[in-house]
Amino acid sequence: MTIDTTSIVKKRRTLLLYVLAATLFMSVPAFAHHTALPEGMSEAEAAWLWGYHTVPAGITRDGSPYWYSYAHTDVEKINNPAWTDVAAGHIKPDAKAPAVLVMHGCSGLIRSPTAYRVFFMERGYAVFEPDSFARPGHSCGSGSYENRIEDLGYAYKMIRDLPWVNHKRIILMGISEGGAAVAKWAHSGFAAHIILANGCSGGQPHAPADIPVLAVVGEKDGLSCNVARDIKGSKSIIIPGAPHGIIGYEETTQAIEELLSLL
Repeated sequence: MTIDTTSIVKKRRTLLLYVLAATLFMSVPAFAHHTALPEGMSEAEAAWLWGYHTVPAGITRDGSPYWYSYAHTDVEKINNPAWTDVAAGHIKPDAKAPAVLVMHGCSGLIRSPTAYRVFFMERGYAVFEPDSFARPGHSCGSGSYENRIEDLGYAYKMIRDLPWVNHKRIILMGISEGGAAVAKWAHSGFAAHIILANGCSGGQPHAPADIPVLAVVGEKDGLSCNVARDIKGSKSIIIPGAPHGIIGYEETTQAIEELLSLL
């Protein structure tokens, strides 16, 4: 199955990008993009194909970051090369980059170079974001995270197939409902787990004991994860007075920066 892609080259980045962060974690109702998928396409595959994926400037041939998203949601127009094939043509021979797999929250994907994408891209990370709202009928807040976990697993498999990704430095990050999926991910393979704006239902994340876990919530969320480990920057942080949207807070940035420096 092939897909139609577009690529947008962003060469100028300003601090204005960071003010977009406040909207990122809001629990805004969102609706599935599709009512049906092409025959033979799984829902997890759809989430990956209609995702938002970025390649850092450090590994591209022209030294510019590339931001990929799909031009449409019309399943009848899936006829151009996959974005991974397009990306491969822009990447320097034998180059490798660390990566972060991001599971979005109930507001879905924001298709622009938002703050967390810029944060990781400036540090040389590729950013991969499956779109769970590509699943027909998908909705947030149901309390069941099976679909999100399935999307997570499929995306991880696809990332592992990319020769230009450093497979020893793949980070898993979840936002709000996406953070719940990360909290429930119990398999090895990621260099670290980051759980933002989700309290793990007051319990512990399921990551294996040897994987660093960082959890950050705003005080107004009411619950925090019980991160019962202290390896490589692992901690649970409650930001005093902070709301659900915490990506723009200095405490969040510093904690992620510290975690990355220790991996």
